[in-house]
Amino acid sequence: MTRKLIQILFLMVLALVAIPIGIAFTIAEGILFTANNIFRSIWSLINGFFFALSKIVSVCAGKFLTMALTKQGIPFGVHSISAVLGANLRERTLTRLGVWLVKTLDSIDTNHCRRASEKAGI
Repeated sequence: MTRKLIQILFLMVLALVAIPIGIAFTIAEGILFTANNIFRSIWSLINGFFFALSKIVSVCAGKFLTMALTKQGIPFGVHSISAVLGANLRERTLTRLGVWLVKTLDSIDTNHCRRASEKAGI
């Protein structure tokens, strides 16, 4: 009888400890999940903004960018700057300034221009 009473008391203490910890863990996990989703949403908006800005600059300054960054290569004006830089890097038609720009972008995000070019299909 005493052994069963000790087991019951042990289970009650275990429940009294586990339930608050489980509730706290569930709340913390929910907060982290929400924060992660908010961060991803904000990052997606920032990424979309810079992608759109890159296309706008490519269209508005396409002739200048083509002259300054390429040697009769794939022209700017339709795709993002990174995509055109990646395509011209592949074709070996970048000027020294263009190569420097690719290296700078790739130092921030590895193979950024190559991946942008592949994603754009050029």
